[in-house]
Amino acid sequence: MKEKIKNKIEDWKLLVDHLEVQLEKGSEEAKEEFEKQKKNLTTWLNSTAGKLDKVKDTGSEKVQKLKASLEELRVQSALARAETKEQIKDQQKKIAEGIHKLRQQISEVKKESKEHVEDIHEKMDDKLDDFQTRFDLFRLQLHLGEMEAEESWEGKKKDVAGKLSHLKARLKTKSKEIEDKWDEFSDEISDKWKQIRDIK
Repeated sequence: MKEKIKNKIEDWKLLVDHLEVQLEKGSEEAKEEFEKQKKNLTTWLNSTAGKLDKVKDTGSEKVQKLKASLEELRVQSALARAETKEQIKDQQKKIAEGIHKLRQQISEVKKESKEHVEDIHEKMDDKLDDFQTRFDLFRLQLHLGEMEAEESWEGKKKDVAGKLSHLKARLKTKSKEIEDKWDEFSDEISDKWKQIRDIK
């Protein structure tokens, strides 16, 4: 358990670092990063599809729906390069919706699976949460990039940067304290990710 907690915290720290870098990118760099994350999502979905085939009750209706949603998301993430802001917005929206739908169906499969899929569920949900946060930040960058008032953009950017900084500081909490209260700490961090994603 200690190793699992340590690895999860390291993953979160790495994601915070990546998001801080992403936040500082200009419009063109953000477009490049968007395409890179689409490729990363496609690669991850390809490897995840193989893991789902190993679940014994793959014939169940819920697993079949999960696989169909995974395939829909894979199609969205593999679309050709978005050249215009409208195309990026459309792709970002569809990818975000696909991630949300896939996360819901993963939870449903976990509830009804005849075999123990806790580990698969947790890993998939964690990774999808990371992708959701990244794509939501792209949405924010696109929205704020369109704002005419530079002050609005800078204000929102500072807000996100402040939340990321606070999250980073919280992740540096002593590991003993985290281990003793893992569920509470994990819920707190999840809430902070949600706050970052929900900034408009």
